[in-house]
Amino acid sequence: MAIPADNVKNRMMAYPYPSPYPHPSPAASITRPSLARVVREIALRDGYTGFFRGLGPCLLRAFPVNASAYFVYEGVMRLLDAEKTRH
Repeated sequence: MAIPADNVKNRMMAYPYPSPYPHPSPAASITRPSLARVVREIALRDGYTGFFRGLGPCLLRAFPVNASAYFVYEGVMRLLDAEKTRH
């Protein structure tokens, strides 16, 4: 459910903006597009499937990451003898 919002956020953060040089303050020349503009651009350029770009790799990564996190959690619980408190 977070993939569409994450895509919009990433495109807002990576939006090309003019180089801050020769301006004295780099923050002075950074311009970011609005949320509505980015959503409109994604919908016009890529269609609604553009909001779900990157979902496949995220799903492929989810299983090994969550399995290893669960393995470590269970290992720490055994190491601390926490199973004895469950009974």
